[in-house]
Amino acid sequence: MTDITPAFDGFLKQHGASCARPVFTVDNLEDFLKEAYRINSHITSLHADLKNIRQSYLSTAQPRRTPILSTHHDRSSRPLTDREREEIDANAKKLLRELNASIRRLADVEQARADIETKVIQKKFNRGLGTLGAWASGGIATGKSAEQTTAEERAKTISIHRDSVLWLLRHRLQECVKTQQDMMEIRLMRELEKNRSVLAKARGQDAVSLHSAKSFVGPSEKATDWKPETSHSMHRDEGQSYDATADLTPEQLQMFERDNQDMLKHYESTLDQVRYVGQSTVASL
Repeated sequence: MTDITPAFDGFLKQHGASCARPVFTVDNLEDFLKEAYRINSHITSLHADLKNIRQSYLSTAQPRRTPILSTHHDRSSRPLTDREREEIDANAKKLLRELNASIRRLADVEQARADIETKVIQKKFNRGLGTLGAWASGGIATGKSAEQTTAEERAKTISIHRDSVLWLLRHRLQECVKTQQDMMEIRLMRELEKNRSVLAKARGQDAVSLHSAKSFVGPSEKATDWKPETSHSMHRDEGQSYDATADLTPEQLQMFERDNQDMLKHYESTLDQVRYVGQSTVASL
């Protein structure tokens, strides 16, 4: 393919334009874009951190008991403690709130700027001869001079561009919120399933322990008549299916069931709170 760069540079020189490619730097931008770049940088960094820590955050493996120096790389490659997960949740929520507030402030400042610019244009071109002046300037069809039309189109273009920047920031923040919310929900769901399993095992173990105790210790009035089980009776019992809850009293069954329900309600309530916070955060963007 022919290199047309020299020809293009020649046309630029004919029009007095520089042939050198400008070096991009945020410091050379206007205040609105500087702040937008700053917010976007923090959103990108937070989202990347959440993705990097996701595997360790959701791991159900037991963390190390030996104290080690905790670094960012270390956190992303080892199971976390509950305290570390809570710290991650708190810091992420704080940053999300701060970023959301920054976007709101930027939007408010831009709205105020656009309103002021509109009033300045109206004040500049709607004074003096008014319609007669616009007609004399060649704007009879619209009642506006060419200069006023150009000024309004320029202001409209800037507003559309900045609204697009704000939309992009909100969209990226929403994605970050969703990532953090999904992590919390998955974690709590796994904790819920884990506690259900633990409670079920605890009920079975308690029932087996109670059955064993009853098999060795009879009623108090017949304690002296206790005899060890023969091998024949033991083989007979082994062939029968054993119901772990059969030896529990109604009060004991009710106690186990109540503890189970209380634990499930606790985690389900926490899960509902996480979903509510996530939805309210997204709705406020």
